[in-house]
This record gives sequence, structure tokens and C-alpha cells, in this order.
Amino acid sequence: MVGYDPKADDRNNSKFEVAVAGSVSGLVTRVLISPLDVIKIRFQLQIERLSHSDPKAKYHGILQASRQIFREEGPTAFWKGHIPAQLLSVGYGAVQFLSFQLLTELVHRANVYDTHEFSAHFVCGGLAACAATLTVHPVDVLRTRFAAQGEPRVYKTLQDAVVTMYRTEGPLVFYKGLAPTLIAIFPYAGLQFSCYKSLKHAYDWAIPADGKQTENLKNLLCGSGAGIISKTLTYPLDLFKKRLQVGGFEDARAAFGQVRSYGGLLDCIKQVLQEEGAVINPSREKSCWGWVVMGEAGREEYKIQSFDAETQQLLKTALKDPGAVDLEKVANVIVDHSLQDRVFSKEAGRMCYAIIQAESKQAGPSVFRRGLLNRLQHEYQTREQLRAHSMQGWVCFVTFICNIFDYLRVNNMPMLALVNPVYDCLFRLAQPDSLHEEEEVDCLVLQLHRVGEQLEKMNGQRMDELFVLIRDGFLLPTGLSSLAQLLLLEIIEFRAAGWKTTPAAHKYYYSEVSD
Repeated sequence: MVGYDPKADDRNNSKFEVAVAGSVSGLVTRVLISPLDVIKIRFQLQIERLSHSDPKAKYHGILQASRQIFREEGPTAFWKGHIPAQLLSVGYGAVQFLSFQLLTELVHRANVYDTHEFSAHFVCGGLAACAATLTVHPVDVLRTRFAAQGEPRVYKTLQDAVVTMYRTEGPLVFYKGLAPTLIAIFPYAGLQFSCYKSLKHAYDWAIPADGKQTENLKNLLCGSGAGIISKTLTYPLDLFKKRLQVGGFEDARAAFGQVRSYGGLLDCIKQVLQEEGAVINPSREKSCWGWVVMGEAGREEYKIQSFDAETQQLLKTALKDPGAVDLEKVANVIVDHSLQDRVFSKEAGRMCYAIIQAESKQAGPSVFRRGLLNRLQHEYQTREQLRAHSMQGWVCFVTFICNIFDYLRVNNMPMLALVNPVYDCLFRLAQPDSLHEEEEVDCLVLQLHRVGEQLEKMNGQRMDELFVLIRDGFLLPTGLSSLAQLLLLEIIEFRAAGWKTTPAAHKYYYSEVSD
């Protein structure tokens, strides 16, 4: 029985029994769900889309994530942070169940409400959960940090984690993410207890009791249903909590993909909604309003409406069944169109990556990748002639090769063969005669925003040399337009800030551009 029942005083459990029941249930549940909880935390912290179409995403789905974690970190990775997790579950379960028992009994003795009422269970359940959260939240932060770290481990032991976090981030680190936790936990637990009671009444109405044989099944079904309902409604706040709990832990997360720093709960909500969206769709399964993490990517849409019907069909077939078409022809079609259509050149890399992924699942050589790289090499070697012949074609080519560099990966790293060609194109855009062309300056700045940080990691010396050119160009005595000067200054400050735009810089530069 959950909660105090005034009509069954002879069957009410003692306070000790209630606490033990809560602890044991938490312990057993944690052991069973720990692997899924580790995967859930990894998904919640991943900025990139959970989709095969995003090559920068480390995890794409449950099965793929399970295989990758097992391969990279071993089977014990699924129980990372298990000790603090068990302390969390045991402590939380004991405090929550005992508090709920005491609160429902207090409500009954005060004769305020019937303790079986939905509202009474909602309020008592929410307050009990808040008490439990305040008690064990430091352990919850430790659990999240352990589950979030990869190999090599930042925290070797529980003691090491506590000492390191306290020394580097101060005592308040153990209460990071408390605000969304408390906001979420009250309705979550309140709904869980009240829905559990309501579902039991519904079960008794639908299936009349025939003794104690079905009691365990009823408890299981009603408990599961109550958990699903409450978690669905409060899941967004759990995502915000996890993001805030790893604040200050960014260096250890670098190998997993993009990392973000948040200035608090409201800033976290704002950034998540702006960057990852609020609507459930196949490419954002872990976005803040989704509670079920789907395993596979949904159907991706590509901007191919500008192609004729025959070419559209060719590209669609290449995406679904690459072995059924001439992939060299497909590569040439994509490159040709990218040199003519700047809008398409901005997203052609995503299509190329999808075709390469589809081709890799079939036996045989990588015809499309080879054809694509050969064609890129040809266009790269004739880039000066292209620039002289067509400024639009030249800008489209730079956009396209940077897009390919951004998407095509080998072992989750950019293709080394493309590093120098991309640098050479950007160096050309930074020459004095190019800086007098606003179209080329705009292209230079856009591509550095897109791939600058990745390029610097691959070859920092060439990036330093490139920015010497950009600074010298910015100081040209005559010839630069005010817009070109503004763009160059913006990218200089963007790199100086660690490839990030500060709020003050964003307000200044983009308000200036819009004016």
C-alpha cells in the first residue's frame, strides 16, 4: 500500500517498513535500468541531432549508442556512477515514501481532505518528492557527471569526484540543476502518486477483484502507467537539469561533440529551444518536449526541387538504393548543381554524407566517395580559372567544399585530405583583391563561422597565418566597404572569443548589419 489509509489501520505499514520498501524498490529498479539511464543521459547531453544524417552526432539511436559505448568504454560503462546512483535511489526512495506516508497521515488527522482524493495525493506526493530531492541532489549531480564522462575518465573514484568538484567549482556545484529539478519533481511525483491511485480505481472498475491473485499485476500496471504519464509531462525539465548539472564539465565532454555553457535555467531553456527546437520530429528525438528516444532517423528532406524530374528521381534512388544508379554520374550532378546554386551548395554535404552512408551498407568499393573527391580535386586545381570566369561559381565552390569538409567524417574526425584545400580556398578569399569584393568577404566569414574551429584543431598554424592576412586586410587604407570592414572585425573577435559570439558582439554587429 502507498500512503496512509485510515480505513485499514491494522494493515498500515510501520514507518520503518515504508522506508525500507522505498529503498529496496529504488535499489532493484536502479540495477535493472542503469544501462538505459546511461544512454538516456548521453542523449540528453548531445547537442547534435540523433540522426544518421548528422555526421557530427556521436549517437544516432539506442542500438547504435549501445554498441558504440560497449566498443569504446567496455561493458562496465553501462554502470558508470552506479554507486552514487544507488545512493540516490535508496536515499530518495526512503525519504520519499516515508514523507508521503507521514504527510498523508497528517492530512487525514487534520481532517482537511479525504486522503484518497486525487488532490491530496498530488500535493503530498509533490512535497514528499521535494524533500527527497533536497536530501539527495548532490548525489544526483555526481551520478550525472559519472555517466556523462567517457574515456579516459576525469573522475576515477567517487571520492576523487567530490574533492575535485569541490575544489574547482565550489560547494554550490552539488546543487547545480536544482531549480528545474524542484520545478519538475513536484508535478512529477504528485502525478505519479495521484495517477497511481486513480489507475487502481479504474482497474478495479474494469476488472473486478477476484482475490489477491491479480494484486501484483494491478500494482505493476498501475505503477507503470502512472510513471509514463508523469514522466511524459515533466521530461523537458529533466533535460534542462542534466544540461545544467554538467556545467563546468565541458572539457570532459569535448570528445562527445558540441558543448554549451548556460547562464542558468532560463538561458538553458532559451538556447535549447533556439538550437534544437521544441517540437517532436524524427531528427530531434531527445529535444526538450520529447520523452521517448527513437532509435532510427526519420525521412530526411533535401532541397532538390530545382532539379528536373529525371534528376530528382536519380538522387532519390541514390539515397535509398545507391547500387541501382550510376554513382559517378550522381557525384557529378551534385557538384555541377552546387557550382550554380548557392542555396543547394550549403546543404549538398548532407546529401553526400547520406549517400555515402547508404553505399557503405552495400558490398563493393566506395564509388560515390571516390567520384566526389576526384571531382572536387579537379575543381580545386582549376579554382583560379573558375574565379576569373564566374564569381558566383567560385563562391559556390568554396561554400560546397567547406560543406563537404563539415559533413564527411572518418572516425568522427574531418577528412585530413580536405584540410589544406579548404585552407587554400579561404586564403584566396583573404587576399587584398578578394577583400574588395563583398561577396567574397561574406563567403569567407560565413565559412569560418562554419568550419573555422574544426580547421584550427586540424592545423592551428595555418589558421594563425590566415588571420594575419585578415587583420592586414582589415587595416587596408582604402577600398574596403564599411560592410566588409564590419564583417572582418566580427570574425576576428569571433575567433578571439573561442569561436563564440558574445551577447554584446551579437547585438553590436548584427544590429549594425541590419541597419
